[in-house]
Amino acid sequence: MASVSFHHGTRVFQSGETPVLVRTAQTAVIGLIGTAADADEVKFPLNKPIQILRPSDAEGLGSDGTLMEAIDSIFDQVGCPIILVRVEEGATTPLTWANAVGNQVSFTGVHAFRRAKPDGLYKPKLLLAPGLTQTSPADGIASIAVGVGGSGYVADTTTVTIAGTGGVGSGAEAAAVVEAGIITSILVTKPGYGYTGAVTVTIAGDGVDATATAAKGSVINPVVAELMGVAETLKAMAYVDAPDTTDQAAVQYRGLINSGRIFVCDPKVLKFDTAQALNVPQPSSPIFAARQAKMDLEQGFWWAGSNTEIAGIVGTNRPIEYGVQSNYLNENRVNTIVNIDNTGFRLWGVWTCDSDLLWQFVSVRRTADAINEALEVAYLEFVDRPFSKANLKFMIETGRAFLRTMELEGAILPGHDVWLLESNTDNDLAQGIVKLGVKFEPPAPMVDIRITSYRNIASYTLLLNQVAQEISSGSLAA
Repeated sequence: MASVSFHHGTRVFQSGETPVLVRTAQTAVIGLIGTAADADEVKFPLNKPIQILRPSDAEGLGSDGTLMEAIDSIFDQVGCPIILVRVEEGATTPLTWANAVGNQVSFTGVHAFRRAKPDGLYKPKLLLAPGLTQTSPADGIASIAVGVGGSGYVADTTTVTIAGTGGVGSGAEAAAVVEAGIITSILVTKPGYGYTGAVTVTIAGDGVDATATAAKGSVINPVVAELMGVAETLKAMAYVDAPDTTDQAAVQYRGLINSGRIFVCDPKVLKFDTAQALNVPQPSSPIFAARQAKMDLEQGFWWAGSNTEIAGIVGTNRPIEYGVQSNYLNENRVNTIVNIDNTGFRLWGVWTCDSDLLWQFVSVRRTADAINEALEVAYLEFVDRPFSKANLKFMIETGRAFLRTMELEGAILPGHDVWLLESNTDNDLAQGIVKLGVKFEPPAPMVDIRITSYRNIASYTLLLNQVAQEISSGSLAA
């Protein structure tokens, strides 16, 4: 104990060596971005996250655009917080895309979701952009081939810029791979859209003489591409809508995406429009996200929102037959809607767009996110404490106690642990660096239940024995 001034009597000191409690963050929070041209601009300003906790909070949003219908679809399924971001609807689809993509420096477009937590709102975990994701540009930068590798290039100072004829086209970004001063390849990090005519690739940096040629083609939707990065930052999932034309088109759309943060939904649903007095197609992504939020609240974030009934719809825009057709979509990581044996419409699919099979299930990805984030927040309590046996012990015990609780809840499987890594060195520790190892396993959903049935001809012998027994007892004659 630190020295204190003279005192005659008793005093109580609160020990700093106390356990740290770990709590998971709210996961049933939907982040919704879209348009609403006739919204109250004071209540719903552009590019500012607004928290909606109940349907009445959306009063003044208006019926135009994509936001109000999405809110209706969400609240048809569950009551949960919605972080709403309104963007301006452009004169063309690409202009609307540009507004939704926004700017990460000024926190506009989808980057406004990153402002929610600092603004005192819930942190969005289920991101949506209904009406803005269902088409893939056919005029983006699909690839860049290196013609001449040049010499003298340095990876940190080499830049690649892409421009269409007359400045047409936007959003494409690329990075050069440099080996021994030579540019060996150029990776398209964002394909952009709207490129027409010849495309110029400019390579700048310390080196000289490198050349490259860009090829245009069908590329990932720009809003989806931007959501991938925002979802990674927020440890969130983005639910996006495929074209809803054919199964093949949905699979081709999904084939452009490789991210464990993206969840593809197809087809659209049909909802009754009271103003038009007819059924109209609406994106299904708000329903998928809302049912996941409902599952989070009722069962836990380690449960997938699949195989659950849908409220508030009258049908799907194109029928998906359970069996061969739904298997084709699911096998290609497209999540869909089925009506099995006329028991009502239900969501059918648990797949992300990650090529790594370890992260193919949405519930596994979200469980890992929730636990990792909870541990990260909890261990902030230990930052700047001095090295001591007590503090190190509390760090280990804090993590282990939390993981035990998660196992009891069913969020993770047995076999978890927290420990001090053997890679800790005296030099690291002297600089205030301590390394912990954490292992746990989220439960995978049971997606393929295989039942093997057998003929049992021995049943005939059992039948004869029963008949003989009843004859001998007289019960058969009776």
